[in-house]
Amino acid sequence: MKRCRNIRAHAIPWPYWLSAGLLLFAGCPLASAAEVDVSKLPPQARDIIYFERDIKPILEKSCLRCHGPEKPKSKYRLDNRADALKGGEKGVDILPGNSAKSPLIHYVAYLVEDTEMPPVSKGDQLTTNQVSLLRAWIDQGLIWDDSTSSLPPDSITLVGGGTAVKGDTHKFREHSWIKDGAYGGVEQFDFYDQPDPHTVIKLSGHALPNDYQVGVFADRSEVGFIHSGWQQFRKYYDDTGGYRPAPTTLSALSLNRELYLHNGKAWMDFGLTLPNWPRMVVGYEYDYRHGDEAITSWGAGGVGANLRSIAPASKGIQEDVHVIKFDLDHEIQGVTIEDRFRAEFYRLNTQTTNLAARGAVGNNTTEGNRYFQGANTLRLEKQFYPWLLCSGGYLYSRLNADSTFADTVTASGLAFLSRVPQITLEKESHVFNLNALAGPFDGLTATAGAQSEWTRQHAFGSGNLNSIAYTFSSPGTLAVNPATLMSDYDQNSVSETLALRYTKIPFTVLFAEGRFQQQRIGQSESDLQASGNFLENPLDTILSSDMRAGFNTSPWRGISFSAHYRRHEENSHYDTNLPPQPAGGYPGFIGSRDVVTDEVEAKLVWHLSSRLHTTFTYQYVTSDYWTDTRATVPANISPGGNLLAGQYQSQVYSFGTTVMPCSRLTLSGTFAYQPTVMTTATDNSAAFAPYRGNIYSVIANGSYVLTKNTDLLASYAFSKADFGQNNFAAGLPIGIVYQQHGVQAGLTHRFNRDLSAGLQYRFNYYEEPSSGSANNYRAHALLASMTFKFR
Repeated sequence: MKRCRNIRAHAIPWPYWLSAGLLLFAGCPLASAAEVDVSKLPPQARDIIYFERDIKPILEKSCLRCHGPEKPKSKYRLDNRADALKGGEKGVDILPGNSAKSPLIHYVAYLVEDTEMPPVSKGDQLTTNQVSLLRAWIDQGLIWDDSTSSLPPDSITLVGGGTAVKGDTHKFREHSWIKDGAYGGVEQFDFYDQPDPHTVIKLSGHALPNDYQVGVFADRSEVGFIHSGWQQFRKYYDDTGGYRPAPTTLSALSLNRELYLHNGKAWMDFGLTLPNWPRMVVGYEYDYRHGDEAITSWGAGGVGANLRSIAPASKGIQEDVHVIKFDLDHEIQGVTIEDRFRAEFYRLNTQTTNLAARGAVGNNTTEGNRYFQGANTLRLEKQFYPWLLCSGGYLYSRLNADSTFADTVTASGLAFLSRVPQITLEKESHVFNLNALAGPFDGLTATAGAQSEWTRQHAFGSGNLNSIAYTFSSPGTLAVNPATLMSDYDQNSVSETLALRYTKIPFTVLFAEGRFQQQRIGQSESDLQASGNFLENPLDTILSSDMRAGFNTSPWRGISFSAHYRRHEENSHYDTNLPPQPAGGYPGFIGSRDVVTDEVEAKLVWHLSSRLHTTFTYQYVTSDYWTDTRATVPANISPGGNLLAGQYQSQVYSFGTTVMPCSRLTLSGTFAYQPTVMTTATDNSAAFAPYRGNIYSVIANGSYVLTKNTDLLASYAFSKADFGQNNFAAGLPIGIVYQQHGVQAGLTHRFNRDLSAGLQYRFNYYEEPSSGSANNYRAHALLASMTFKFR
């Protein structure tokens, strides 16, 4: 079952009763800022600063989350020039023409202890280059491209052209998400209106073949907003199955039909942003997926001894979700409060055809699922002291679901119908969480957290199912019997996190972090029938640890080096009912499993000059899978004992560079090579062979300023993989061998301030020998675009 979506992934739960304790400390004073040593500031950039290109991306990534138009921290806004110059509760933060004395620069350069911006817990520190750009922007007069209006111009971009494909058109559509043939529409439109200085209305979106989006946004500062919209796009799937050379198949099998899903969403949010009031948002969202997708549960292809499960299969999907949400954000005496509520109404109907099920020649499965899930999170955050930030929260979730299941199997000319018309499921979860950030203490910063989760689930169903003990022999014994199904699930887990960061070593940062989890899962599954019972009562105990340590240093100007080592261990122990039912030991013969992963990564960045930058990266990952099994009857399933069940090894070598041979020409590119091998315990069976291969990828881009108003752009992308198992004789080959090329060249020309045009050519080539070349294609596309600005 799907968990409630749109609950903020980074929202940290905390019990309600803890909020009172935080409020007791709401009046804790902050220490005064230390004197600023402006000699530590990086020099301002020497180039002319363009707001859209240089400054706007910095503000959007690092500043506007806290200093945007909605509930700005310290009542300081950085989304328009007037408010940026006005300042906030702490006074004026920007002095045009004098960046060295502008408090904003001191904050973003981390020169004022405990007033770093963005805060350590809220985002990454600005780079030296970003601070230099902000300094130059302030020194050049804090020019906003739209300083006379807070709105960019209205605009519309039209595009038209077409794509010609030779080969597997379905594979091309899966890769590109567009259909071949004529192509055209509105690539982007943006219309704005500002009836008064405090009100903004925006309409934006696009309308392309099988890809639509429209959004309407109305905002009034310090009052509220209404946001609504709708979008839908089509995702294509290839209808080709697997391939095994003759005598199984002369060519890869195909469904000979177009597979795609319509993915869509409609939403409307009403927000209230009154001064000194909580920020509240009430909204509704409808998500859907309708259509057919390819699945990897392939059907049977071939005859007799050459029968292999390589024929393609598909799944029909009708999925609808209705979501009602309520968000609340407020700050009371320094305590930040976030509350998120979601109510989700979900429906999913699927139909799957699989010709290889149970060795039969026909199988059709339909399922239906409906559920309601309500979930609420409360998160609190408080800066108790300049050196101590705490946060925490509480999550409660409740789910009630109903499902249906029907399965028709045709074996030896006989049809067997299994059906469970009603399955009920109830699930409840509680999650508690506490976190703290302490420091810096003489360069040392520590973060720690703890989380506890409890989940209980109960399911029940009854109907008619295939008998538990069956064989494949003619005329078949897939007899259908009355059956009663029950399942219980209980999970208790506790996890702890700890991270340390040390910055006192010159030009160097050391870090170490660890996450530990203790988990206990109790399950009970049963399928009760007159022909026999299936009973399983496993108790799973899982202990895991994930630790990482490393450093990054920049001892010389233009050179930085970083490296880390990571080790992840997970030990799972399974206690199952003995003797198992049905008799024979399957599937309860696995007693425990250990997974150990080691990872090493190093990265070197070398700025040889202002015109040449390079990056080198190396990564090594290895994982060992150890399994302990019990003896089974018959013993050929598992003789018992401990064995190295599998081993995974992978390395990644990558190189990137940016070169500017002259002021008009910029070239950049990356190259990556990844050899990988996966070995499995074979038990002297030729059907199991190492799964190994290599991945190569190249991405190259270039731009050339032909004239003041004309630019040339070009790019090339290449990827190649040769993954597979060399076991044609004894088993089914698994893997893929392919190479893919993409070339793109374009020209853009600006006729005047309000009119520009572009012409673009694309070539794509795909070759896949592992499909017997059934998926190969060549595609040529020519597209023209024109952009009109109206203000």
